[in-house]
Amino acid sequence: MFSYDEFAKWADSALEKEIPENTIALNFNLYEESEEDTWAVQLIGSEKFDEDDEDWACYETFTTGEELYRWTEEGGWEKALETALENLKEYLSKGKYSAELLKYKGVGIGFVDGDICIVHSS
Repeated sequence: MFSYDEFAKWADSALEKEIPENTIALNFNLYEESEEDTWAVQLIGSEKFDEDDEDWACYETFTTGEELYRWTEEGGWEKALETALENLKEYLSKGKYSAELLKYKGVGIGFVDGDICIVHSS
C-alpha cells in the first residue's frame, strides 16, 4: 500500500542529493516490478524539457538509480499511476522540497515505457 509519509521521506532523501546545475526538469519514473501488484518510482533529472516531446526524460543528468520507493497495489498500472500522481501532487503542495521542485521548468511522472503526466511546468 502506498504511504505518503514513506514516499515523502524517500523524496526528501532523493532531493537532498546534489543535482547537477544543468538539470532543468525532473521526472518520477514508474516501474512495474516482477512481483505481482508491486510498483516502484525512481527520480531522474534531465537537461531537456519539452511538453510536446516525452523523450525529454531520456536526457538524464541525475538518477536515484536503484534507490526506489516501492509499494504494492491491486488494480493494474492505471491505478498505480493514479496513486503515484495523487501523492506527487500532494508532495508538490506540502513536501519539504516542494519549493525546490517548482523551480524546475518541468516535473513529470509516468511509466518509463509510457506517457508522462506533467504536474508542473514554468
